[in-house]
Amino acid sequence: MEETLLSSTTKSEQNIATENHIKAVKDIPESWIADHAKHVIRMLPGGIHVLGIFIVGPKDILHNNNNIQKLKFILTTMQKSLSCNKYLCEDNNEEHLILNLNSVTQKYTCKSIEIHNEILKPVDWNFQDKATKWHQFETFVNFDHLFLIATNEDPESLKKQLQNILKSISDIIESSFVVIEGEVRSSDDRLELISKDKKDERNCRNNEKNNNGQLIKIHLFVPCHEQNLNSDVRITSCNASIRLVGQLVSRSFVHQKANVEEAIVVIKKDIIRSLASRFEMHWDSLIEEENGSPEEYVTLHEPPRRVLVGLPDSKVIFSDYIFPGEVPQEALLSLEEILDLEIRKCNIQKDIEFEADPTEFYSQNKIDVKTVDLNTDSFGNYQTQIYIASFSIAFLFVILAIIVEKLY
Repeated sequence: MEETLLSSTTKSEQNIATENHIKAVKDIPESWIADHAKHVIRMLPGGIHVLGIFIVGPKDILHNNNNIQKLKFILTTMQKSLSCNKYLCEDNNEEHLILNLNSVTQKYTCKSIEIHNEILKPVDWNFQDKATKWHQFETFVNFDHLFLIATNEDPESLKKQLQNILKSISDIIESSFVVIEGEVRSSDDRLELISKDKKDERNCRNNEKNNNGQLIKIHLFVPCHEQNLNSDVRITSCNASIRLVGQLVSRSFVHQKANVEEAIVVIKKDIIRSLASRFEMHWDSLIEEENGSPEEYVTLHEPPRRVLVGLPDSKVIFSDYIFPGEVPQEALLSLEEILDLEIRKCNIQKDIEFEADPTEFYSQNKIDVKTVDLNTDSFGNYQTQIYIASFSIAFLFVILAIIVEKLY
């Protein structure tokens, strides 16, 4: 990835962050934590959120009021950073968790804290004997939408235009109708029964099994709004347009006891979060606004595409995004840096989305200037031919007039 975790930190904070250890809570750079949380939430499937911070040290840090004040400031900075893009972080809960591990006593302490006050509440933190089972959903969303830019509106930056597109697409996804495994399901239906039926069906056919669990297929249908034929037709003059074309692959997860209603919320959030992540990374990667010259009729923008990475000892799959020209292995470096995990190359699912072919795109959207020139020349030739014919007829009349005059 071209972005680094230290992109938004000050020089002094960078010096602290580059060290292998932090000596005290007061030395933690809050902007680094906020930037780190933003990168992590891009990787999370829809429905899974950043709950707070996890701190490891040789002391019980939650017994010190100065530490609590510092942690509150860290969480406030993190919340402000995440709330800048509501489509990326849809959870506006102001209550966050602080999980502290004393590295000497190996004792866990978990507290919840609200940003607007300093009250710490105890939280039970228990480990399960068995790993949580997850239902896994997969869906493909095809985009082919045209967004017109009105002539009389004030010019907007590409970032603002993409934000408007994101809002429009989000409204479409939220209003879409979800079909699970080809059937309309009741919101109260348990996913366990759907997954069990799917597993039994596969076992009867060929005993097929996915390495990451049973994949439940999802289809989204956008409702057709009836047009009022009696409504006034409004014509808007436009001088440009943005066309959103491509396929987004969504992979989302819900816990084993979830119902259909919970699953639908998670699926839609994953699609919107993935699109928001790509747009945000794309406009952050632009060095300067593209104004374009008159001869540049079509400009291709390629947001990063999604790759999926399986985590060790977990069925939940994280996402990462690579820009055109980057190789999927770069996602490993990003995950290892952000999550401090060793992930093998074979855990990357790199072919779920494919890189765009610029030549194919430009050939489909090419404005045939040559044809216009030929048509202009043909019109010019047509005018020339008319001029020559008129001149010939006039000359013929002159000759006839001379002959008549001599004869009579």
